[in-house]
Amino acid sequence: MRLGLILALTALSACAGLSARASGEKPRASGEIFDEQSGNTLLVVPKPLVFARERTDVAAHQRDYATLVAVEIDQSGTYNDYLLLYRWSTVDRRMSPPPDPQEGELRILADGRAIDLKPLENMPVGLSRRRELHMPEHGDVVAHAYPIDVATLRFIAASREIVVRMPQESLDTPFAVWEDGRSALGRFLERAGTAP
Repeated sequence: MRLGLILALTALSACAGLSARASGEKPRASGEIFDEQSGNTLLVVPKPLVFARERTDVAAHQRDYATLVAVEIDQSGTYNDYLLLYRWSTVDRRMSPPPDPQEGELRILADGRAIDLKPLENMPVGLSRRRELHMPEHGDVVAHAYPIDVATLRFIAASREIVVRMPQESLDTPFAVWEDGRSALGRFLERAGTAP
């Protein structure tokens, strides 16, 4: 019975691939999203970099988080790379209000090099509030997008020591790596800038 189910699933998956090839449509690789609104293809890093800082100043076991997600937009063969920042916290907003959405400067310190990024005024089409873009399931997420180049992303992926700071926030404590997505960023970069 189990063998029959495995064979049926394998056959279905092969048929889907044949059907896509027969229609001239290229099957999409994992991490690719077709944005029907814009007609663009998004390549998304398989796992984000998540940074955290302890907030023992307000409560025990509470943290501020900064989630960084690399995304590439393929607009008819023109590639633009972005770093998305999701800034969120487990701290009760009555004890520490969320960051001002208008303030989004980001400083990444990687192996002694400072990478200063300024957010775009508006989120590019197709990059706002998508689960596929690793947005945390949290009520008070502040999101920003930063244009970035592949060389800088490659430097971040290869760095040994990395922390994040938010220069415009009143609390100047750095965010340390909480969930390490550097190897996933490396895999993303192997495919960035190439057509599917």
